[in-house]
Amino acid sequence: MAESPSAVSSSSFRAEFILASAIAGVTVLIIVLGSLLWSGARLNANEYEVVAMVRAVRAEIAGAARAQADAEALAGRFVATRNAALLADYDRAKVEARARSANASRLAAGDAEVGESLTSLENLIERRLNILDAEIAAGPGAAARQRPEQDIYTQFRHESDALQVLLNGRIDVARIAEDNAHRRLDMITIMLGVLSLVASALAIFALRREREQWRLAQAATEAARVKAHESDLAKTRFLAVASHDMRQPLHALTLYLSALERRVEGAEARDILQKMDRATQSMVGMFSMLLDLARVQAGVVQPEIDDVRVQDVIDRIIAEHPGGKISAAPTPMIVRSDPALLERILANLVANALKHGGGRARIETRALATFAEIDVVDDGPGIPLEDQNRIFEEFVRLDGRAGAEGLGLGLAIVKRISDLLNVPIRLVSAPGRGARFILRLPLVAANGGPVETEPTAAVTMRGANVIVIDDDALAREAIAGALRDIGATVRVGANEAELDSLLGQGASPELLVMDLRIDGLLQGVDIAQRACARMHRAPRVIIVTGDTAPETLAMLRASGFAWLIKPVDARALSEAAAAELHAA
Repeated sequence: MAESPSAVSSSSFRAEFILASAIAGVTVLIIVLGSLLWSGARLNANEYEVVAMVRAVRAEIAGAARAQADAEALAGRFVATRNAALLADYDRAKVEARARSANASRLAAGDAEVGESLTSLENLIERRLNILDAEIAAGPGAAARQRPEQDIYTQFRHESDALQVLLNGRIDVARIAEDNAHRRLDMITIMLGVLSLVASALAIFALRREREQWRLAQAATEAARVKAHESDLAKTRFLAVASHDMRQPLHALTLYLSALERRVEGAEARDILQKMDRATQSMVGMFSMLLDLARVQAGVVQPEIDDVRVQDVIDRIIAEHPGGKISAAPTPMIVRSDPALLERILANLVANALKHGGGRARIETRALATFAEIDVVDDGPGIPLEDQNRIFEEFVRLDGRAGAEGLGLGLAIVKRISDLLNVPIRLVSAPGRGARFILRLPLVAANGGPVETEPTAAVTMRGANVIVIDDDALAREAIAGALRDIGATVRVGANEAELDSLLGQGASPELLVMDLRIDGLLQGVDIAQRACARMHRAPRVIIVTGDTAPETLAMLRASGFAWLIKPVDARALSEAAAAELHAA
């Protein structure tokens, strides 16, 4: 029996009312979410400020302690030898001790409790310096009768320990506040997702109630499906194009960690720094996998087929995993493929083998009639037959497998890139017998000439004049620091106007490192070309970018400049810079 018009109208009204309520709820949650995001950003900024303050205060207190120790040592030598030449160094040590302790108090001026603790330390330092002054002023016999105030050292140690606890507490409070904000944000996000799903379901229900004919309902459903598909493609394209802004902080972080590693000497600190670096590299790897998948899905990756020396690709992959984790016999083979995409396939397969194959992997090559086969082999637990197709799907990780961290995207990217290159990939595996992934590529030559291995030398740019232009302060200083660490003389600027100012002041760089996106526009190549044109001797140029759209890469290739994709680590930057200067 057909429903009466009044019943249909009442049902439609109820559906529309519920839908309107759901939309209102979504709107409120969006507002709350925006507020929480703003609050979280403030808490994050506060945490960075607290951590920066704590690090600076610790550095000043350590410096004051070192200067006090120097003063004590110099005072002891003077009392023993009465060498007046030591007094100048003694006075400088006292000045530094007082200045560093005063700087610590100034840095913590906004925190009364920390400031009070620092004042106590400063008074203890002053007391000890006064005792040293008295010992120096006394005669040789009187100095021997002095009794050092041992309680000063005890008090200093206690005050220092209390200050460290207090400073750590400040960091903990800031982080707890940020974690609480993140939890609230996660809760609101979940609620927003659930309410959005409810609103979507109600919208479909209301739409179906309004349509009485099956054909129109089917058309609406098809339209919704197409729209969802287009939305997914738009999201993927956005992720591929927006990679510049997302790569920027990782780019700076990678360079800063490399710079910090060269400056840290303590074993414990170096161990912590190495763990931070491993965590950062893991984050960079997962981020790169997400971007790779997005770029392939969006269709922005276009293969550039060329002759590829297989040994060169293998050498680069082995260099990424030192310590003999990868074994591979030398091979002279040359194949036909895209060098970068082939390297990505093999790198992902090797990473998968290292993670699931007991921490070791083998690369084997062999030449057939017209094809070359490259195998990546591990001795891990193997893959059951029923799972061998599923492992190439996105976000799939087999249960019970060691090393289950990661996103489950490595093999999915391998499959998509191999399909893009029309390179068949075959898996041979069984439980308890490891896994062998086999790539088959067109063979150009089975014997490409002798394989030469060049020794790796330390990269240096001592005395080279370099200008770095980047509108992001963190990235700019990170690049400059990495180049200064290998001996370069570096000047920096944020845009073309500052570059022109540097050149107008007489700067004559041998190398110009230029970010592609300046002030939101892809104008780095144009700025570099104009700068080269106005100089008597044009410098070599390296363009650094996080934009990976096909038209952007085509523009970079056409420019004739060297270029690097963010995030760039210190080694890649140094080697590229040294290579450009050598080619000049």
